[in-house]
Amino acid sequence: MLPPMFTYDFDYAWPLRWGHPLVSLLGSVLAIVAWRLGWRRGTTIGFGLLGAWGLAGTVAMHYAVQIASPQRLVTQAFLPAGTGEVLELGAGSGRATVGFLQARPQARVVALDAYRGYYGIDDNSPDRLRRNVRAAGVDARVQVSVADMQSLPFAAGRFDAAFSVAAIDHLPWPGIEATLRETARVLRPGGQLLIVSLNSDAWVTLAMPWALHGHGFWSSSQNRHRWRAALDAAGFVVDDIGTRPATQYILASRPRQVASR
Repeated sequence: MLPPMFTYDFDYAWPLRWGHPLVSLLGSVLAIVAWRLGWRRGTTIGFGLLGAWGLAGTVAMHYAVQIASPQRLVTQAFLPAGTGEVLELGAGSGRATVGFLQARPQARVVALDAYRGYYGIDDNSPDRLRRNVRAAGVDARVQVSVADMQSLPFAAGRFDAAFSVAAIDHLPWPGIEATLRETARVLRPGGQLLIVSLNSDAWVTLAMPWALHGHGFWSSSQNRHRWRAALDAAGFVVDDIGTRPATQYILASRPRQVASR
């Protein structure tokens, strides 16, 4: 069986997938050349450190960020019954779609994306998502919907759960708030919402030491408070906030009964 990076066509920009391995190879080769030719020790060490950073970044991007693999389900508390119809907000090329359906083999997904704008995926399209879910053997449990997550084309109370991986956090705050309200509308009482974003922890800082843009979660306590407030305003209760390597998540739910005010 081929490794995930050769099985799927998520097609994140090549520097994200192959940049670190190339740097590791280049730094290692130059370090060997510098050592064999007797160059200054500092030069040899510098090239060696570059190669080591490239290797560490490769591990971070392919193990922690999972840039070329299906996204692992970050918490087993999401859809613990394992069945139901689930809405994915911002499905992209299907990295999270495949990972979720592999973790919940009895669930069904409506994979929604507007398929406009650029978020690191080259040629982002419904056809690319369909190819990836077909490669995973889960295509019978996926329905693709091309629509804006800020105005969902679904009836109230249709879905058992919803999730968004590295998608809803790309919106400006008014768009996030509108999406949360729409998601609350289409979830049944007791339905869950899982929001997953990159977390600028040691893994991400190692792989991408240059300045990060800082939207969404990105480890900011101020933004976590803002997400809590936005979820509360949309009618959700925050059940859990947690982290995994390179990842932060919020798990929320719609109350089964709305308290009178």
